[in-house]
This record gives sequence, C-alpha cells and structure tokens, in this order.
Amino acid sequence: MSTAPRHIMLQGFGSFPVNFRAMIARARELGDTVQWSIICTTGHYVKEYRELLGDKAVLYLHHDMARHLNEADLLSGLGTYHGNIYRNIESEKRFTKHKRSMRQVRTAAAMYRSIKNFMQARKPTHVLFGQIEGLDGMTLTSVAGELEIPCLVPSYTRQLGQTFLSPDFVETLPAGHTVTDAHLEKARAFLHKFRTEGTPSSPIPDELLQVPMERYPVTQPPFIKRVMGAIQRMIDEPEMREPDVLRASLFINFPLLAQCFWKPREFLNKRIYDLETIEDLPKKFAYYPLQYSPESSINTPAPYFVDQMRAIDAIRFAVPSDMLLVVKEHPACLGLRPIDFLPRLRKKAGVLIARYDLPSLEISNRAAITFSVSGTASFEAYLQGRPSLLLGGAFFAKALGGTATIGTLPERVAHALAHLPGDEQIVRALAEIMATSYPFVTGSPFDKDSGFSRHSLQKANIHHFYEAVRQETGISPASAG
Repeated sequence: MSTAPRHIMLQGFGSFPVNFRAMIARARELGDTVQWSIICTTGHYVKEYRELLGDKAVLYLHHDMARHLNEADLLSGLGTYHGNIYRNIESEKRFTKHKRSMRQVRTAAAMYRSIKNFMQARKPTHVLFGQIEGLDGMTLTSVAGELEIPCLVPSYTRQLGQTFLSPDFVETLPAGHTVTDAHLEKARAFLHKFRTEGTPSSPIPDELLQVPMERYPVTQPPFIKRVMGAIQRMIDEPEMREPDVLRASLFINFPLLAQCFWKPREFLNKRIYDLETIEDLPKKFAYYPLQYSPESSINTPAPYFVDQMRAIDAIRFAVPSDMLLVVKEHPACLGLRPIDFLPRLRKKAGVLIARYDLPSLEISNRAAITFSVSGTASFEAYLQGRPSLLLGGAFFAKALGGTATIGTLPERVAHALAHLPGDEQIVRALAEIMATSYPFVTGSPFDKDSGFSRHSLQKANIHHFYEAVRQETGISPASAG
C-alpha cells in the first residue's frame, strides 16, 4: 500500500453523512492520516460538517449552485463534460423534472460548475459515494471522470449478502482482486444452498450477526425542529421548491397521508391480471418482472428504461414470434404505479400479466428466458442455469455476457436461448464477485422499513466499511499515528 496521504471526498446524499461521520470517527480512532471533504446535497448536515471538517471542506451544493444559474457562459462550459448531461438529468426522480427544458439544462450545468469548482479547489484523491440516486450523484461521477479521480460506489450483491466498492454507477466489479480456491469453494456452497434451500434476497453478513450490536450514537431531531429546518432549506435552496419534491417530503413525514393516496391505486391494480396461477402460464414465454420505479436501481444505470414500456417493447420486438411475454407487477409498486399503466400494458400484443403475488423464481424457472433492466430476477435465473439478459447495468452483467443493447437484442436473445450457462461458469462468476466484496451494508439509520437500518451504524459494520475503503484507496495502516 502507498503511504501517501489520501484525501477522500464524500457524497453527502440523504442521511449518509451520519454513516460517514461514524467512518471518520473510526479513521481517527485508528490514527489514519486521511483528509476529508464532503458535498452536502442539501442543508441537513452542513453545519455539523463545517464544525467537524472546517468551512472550506464542505460544499452546500443546492445553495452554492444557485449563484451560477444566471452566468452568461454557463452552457459554454459544458464542452468538457464527461459523459452525457441529458442522460444524467433523466436519472433524476423529482428534482428539475417539472421545469422547462432549458431550465433543466441550466440547473444541471450550474450543479456541474459548482461541483467542479469545489473538486478543483480541494483536489481529492478519491470520491466515496453514499448512494447514487439522481442528478447530484451522476454529476459527481461526471466531474470525477473528467478530472480522472477514482470513484468508490457501494454496491450490494443482493443474495450474496456483501458489498463492494464499484468504480462507476453501473456496478462494475473493481479490478485487482484475485480469485482463490477459497472463493471458488464458497461460491459452490452458495450455489448449492440457493438451489436446494433458497437464500434470503437481502441477507445481513454473518460477520455482523455474530458480534454484539454496538452502535455509533445517533439521534434524530424532534419533529418541530425538522419542520423548521425544512422551511429554512426551502429559503436556501430555491431550486428545490418543486411540487413533487414537496409531495415526497410530505409522504415521508406523514405516512398515513401517503397511504390515503396509494391504497386506492393498490386496490385497483391488484385486480388487473391475466394469469392467476402458475398452471396458467403459457407453454413458451419470456418473463419480464416490472421493477420498482422510479428508483435508483433503474434510474441510475438505465434512465432510458424508467419508462418500462420501452423495455417491454424492446423485448417483444426481439423474441421469436411463437413466444409470448409474461409481465408481473412488483408488489411494492401496486400503489405507486398509475392506474392506467396495467390496462395500457394489456393492449400490447403478446403480453400477459401474471398476478402480482405469483412466485417470481418459479415463473423464471418455467420461462424460456428472463429479462430485467437491472433487477434480481435475471440474476436468479442465471443462478438456476436458465437463459437471462440485462438491459441495464448491474454487478452480474459480466456473467450474463454484458448489457444487451436494443440494437443487439435479437441476436443476444438467440444466443442466450442456444447457450445455457454451465455450473462451473456460474461458480467462477460468483467467485469473482465474492473476491471483490466485503461484509458490510449501507443504508439510512432512520429508514425503519429497511432491513439494513439497524446495522448501518453498527460498529462492526463501520469497521468493515472503512476497511474496504482502506483497501480500495490504498490507505496504509502504517499511516496510523
């Protein structure tokens, strides 16, 4: 490892600054000579981090970018933009989405300029993300790419139950990890268990379950203080005054209000299906389970397919003419999906809607081929040795032959149907994932609906998270004072 000091810039999205505060505490406990900076997307943790790191080490993004919005040369500065600004805009779920076309572009350009100025001033050696879930995270990846600063994006391996630090937003596995016999043996054991007993979809690493639940302290401000803070942020962040942003904030803070809005949709959408039982499935069909959207797992790697009608049409136009397409709604989306979506889907030639609560794994086992944008269904089909393809990015994309583009989809379908993955090929792919992964999880300590909430600030979890950062950035234990 290099003994040169590391300067890690943090992406302070959502409540991840709480997790990063614990990581900084862990680094200081060890005496590691790490310099820290943070980009706070909103103002929730700005004051705290200015006290922790100093004023110059903190960028209050939505406040700072406002001063760039009306600069005359704003758009002319996009000539060096790394990647595509329009793609990044479309990765956003709410922010800017109700604004006029050029206002969206100017907002994205102002964000780009604000982040770039800050990064050029701070000169980080690495950028550590919390979660890429919109324009702020995608803009940060673009600036990091332009300035050739390595990125570390926590990417959870789902059934495998661990996390790796990807160099990009499509969960590419990091380079430089050696697959050992131990990894191969572990992969064989996992595959056997998956096929014979089944595995949880989001397991907690054993390394966290087998140690005492000691946590870094965290407190959530009282409700009235959060309301006052929200009002102040609306004053400081004029670009965030959007109907859908306000609606989301209300639903988060008043879940009963959200249920009043979602429950009628859920009731209606539950009643729309063509296939009620597994026995109703056609003899020859492709399978596409709808993904939860809009959500970071699809907005980030494949914003083109946020409108999942596009994915369904691409699949229909690529499969053989004697193959039907079975689509199943995501149970968590029954109340979120517009009530006209499933009726419109029923009018697509060759499409059959399966009842929302039919077991997805059993459907994929009977399907000729399974598709997803970035969802777990394709991974599960692959683990069963069944044909499957991805339309977007995910950590298992390489195992499936890479992302299938629209232009190559018919050829990729034909190849997948003719070449089933062998067990040793699957074991090798799993071992490559395991070789890059660490026993930690990420998530908000305030998200009580998440299985990771309780463990996000567990001392053992922060220890393993920081050890992963140490390994991937080259922070040397010898740097401890």
